[in-house]
Amino acid sequence: MTYQPPSFPDDFNMADYFLFSNIAAGRGDNPAILFEGETISYRIVADKAMRVARNLVADGLLPEQRVLVCMQDRPEFAYAWFGAIKAGAVATQINPLLPAADYEYYLSYVKPQFAFVDEQSLPEFEKALASTRHCGRGHGLDNVIVVSRDPAGHKSFDAWIDRASEAEPWPTRKDDPAVWLFTSGTTGQSKGAVHSHTHFPFNTEVYAKNFIGIRESDVTISGARLFFGYATGTNLMFPFAVGATTALFREQPTPALLFEQISKHKATVFTSVPTLINKMLQAPEEQRRDISSVRLMWSAGEALPLDLHDRWNRAFGVPIIDGIGSAESFHIYISNRPGDVRPGSLGRLVPGYEAKLIDDDGNPVAQGDVGTLWLKGDSAATHYHAAYEKSKEHLRGGWIVSGDKFREDADGYWYYEGRGDDLLKSGGIYVSPLEVENCLIQHAAVRECCVVGRKDENGLEKPLAIVVLKEDFAGSPTLETELIAFAKSKLARYKAPHWVLFADTALPRNDRDKVDRKKLKAVHA
Repeated sequence: MTYQPPSFPDDFNMADYFLFSNIAAGRGDNPAILFEGETISYRIVADKAMRVARNLVADGLLPEQRVLVCMQDRPEFAYAWFGAIKAGAVATQINPLLPAADYEYYLSYVKPQFAFVDEQSLPEFEKALASTRHCGRGHGLDNVIVVSRDPAGHKSFDAWIDRASEAEPWPTRKDDPAVWLFTSGTTGQSKGAVHSHTHFPFNTEVYAKNFIGIRESDVTISGARLFFGYATGTNLMFPFAVGATTALFREQPTPALLFEQISKHKATVFTSVPTLINKMLQAPEEQRRDISSVRLMWSAGEALPLDLHDRWNRAFGVPIIDGIGSAESFHIYISNRPGDVRPGSLGRLVPGYEAKLIDDDGNPVAQGDVGTLWLKGDSAATHYHAAYEKSKEHLRGGWIVSGDKFREDADGYWYYEGRGDDLLKSGGIYVSPLEVENCLIQHAAVRECCVVGRKDENGLEKPLAIVVLKEDFAGSPTLETELIAFAKSKLARYKAPHWVLFADTALPRNDRDKVDRKKLKAVHA
């Protein structure tokens, strides 16, 4: 059968596709959100989102102006986010746990006309507002709408949304900008990848519906937070696209809380990241609950070590759907799938996307060799806002060129080898830090690790392993020697770490919970 890509009409708004279509389809009474003992129907979510849209326009929103959402995982996030998109604004979401300095950057970069904030982020957000206004970089942001009993002089969300307004949302077309997704900022400050109204529906059709098979009967839950585009997809857009149910909780995820929430709601689809998977496996028996209701667990955001995959399978038997996506592509484009999981791989290319591997000279690589991924599909960002050179480098005529290194085997399964600037050249041969890390994490003493390059006494680059040990182990020269020997027994000798550094605390992570390699390289290289 010839692949037929999904098509969308010229007059189109993605909030209609994800949310308001449920009313037209007769799913208005379906449970859309479960939150703190309350069941919220699609009819209620649609009404709240439309109130947000009308009130934004009534308060002066102009077409395609930015609306910033800075909230925990709660129903108001969905009301504000979908409401802003329905209004004709460009929505962007950021981490509600950032310090004021980061909020200053986002306020100056986004220049939002409106911002939705909750009590978690309000204290630091207030500091950033004061600082940017003092420096003349606040751009007159007077429309801050706060979900809190004390809105600190701003507009109260509850009172604001209860206003009656007949203002009509601005009309939108399918190629109008709708959402910015922020990059992880691994090579500098985060930039907004600009997406139009059809990008997210395209990926939902080809990936969530056709490749994975998300169902109306599903109950989804996520450890990754909604501000992260990965979870905005799996725990908000994907379930809403089929009239399923999402379970939200505002607290930061812990193994005990995740087990409790999955068991309580009998979740069928769980969104996680390798760091949380590892923590759940290390949780004491008394914290564990029955999670047999889960039919699949997504893993993305960072590389999933094969050993971690195997241990999860032995402990819980819940299939891990490992895959890779990006802010530039909106969501996952290479993935395992139910019934077709190859542990250690990222799975297969999702139909609807094209991919090729290119060497440093611009030529296609041979089958099985490592190359830079070029990806094309109709969810590719149009550009990075206010970053012309970066846009030219990474977004080339519909192709996304991220710098990530992959290989594809003869069976069509893909493997991630790391970012090009993370690869080491030891003995004149490229070494993938992920391969070394996946080896070391199999040692009984290792909780987590990161491998970076460091120059030896001759100025030659060698692998340095920064290791966090499990509680029952202590760093020593003897253990360093043992870990290096362990790696040499499983890898080519030149790939084994030349040194092992024992870290006293957990490895530093960015706001999407990925190990901050840039910071570790800056300190140790």
